[in-house]
Amino acid sequence: MSLRIICDLSFMLILSIVVPASASQKETIAPAARYQKLLDEYEEGAKASELAGRFLELAEQHPGDPVAIDSLVWVLTKLRLRPEATRALELLEQDHLHDEHFGAACRHVARTPALTAEKLLRSALGKSRSEKVRAQACRQLGYLLDQQASVADQLKKEPEMADRVMQFYGAEYGKHLKSLDREQLEKKREQHYELMLKSFADVPTTDSTLGEIAEKALFRIRHLSIGRVAPEIEGEDIFGKTFKLSEHRGKVVVLSFWGHW
Repeated sequence: MSLRIICDLSFMLILSIVVPASASQKETIAPAARYQKLLDEYEEGAKASELAGRFLELAEQHPGDPVAIDSLVWVLTKLRLRPEATRALELLEQDHLHDEHFGAACRHVARTPALTAEKLLRSALGKSRSEKVRAQACRQLGYLLDQQASVADQLKKEPEMADRVMQFYGAEYGKHLKSLDREQLEKKREQHYELMLKSFADVPTTDSTLGEIAEKALFRIRHLSIGRVAPEIEGEDIFGKTFKLSEHRGKVVVLSFWGHW
């Protein structure tokens, strides 16, 4: 065998060893490092729409790693009205319904304007094996229902706001908000907060408990909603005479609250 042939064979052998090694090294980059690289690219000016697919791919390839949920939450917060957000919601339900880390992500789910978001929160509330996830899903589902009620009230008072609602929430979810029946929504909210009070009353929050949040919400729904009977009020009129609000039932009453600080 000539010297030239030997050298060529040696070169081919080196290629066969080096090239696969480089590919293997690329595949074994830690998920956290890949996640940070994507964050860096976004900070350096890359568009969210260009990076979304890679965030979703990272979450799909490493569903057991904490960065999977972080990646999906990133997509939800940056592309709330795009199909990528819907895919992120689907992956959260598919891979993370029982993961305690999903509890913190429920807040971002509730703020995603999509029918899939409410479906995911209800699924987590009813199916998750993690009590932490169920509690957070319950809390954030309450927030979502409150927001729906707020928009429904606004549309009832100002029908001309419909176009702005469609623009802000997207056509599909905006249409859903426009179709909500206010009375049925109030019943749904009341039932939900009754469940929160019954099942998660002792779960702590930053400055209270879910039980306290539920009690306040139920009071607002039952006594302060439009069309409901006002709660009893006792006080003194400008002449110092004690009165009760119920004594003026059937009359037009204007209440003015003021104070000194």
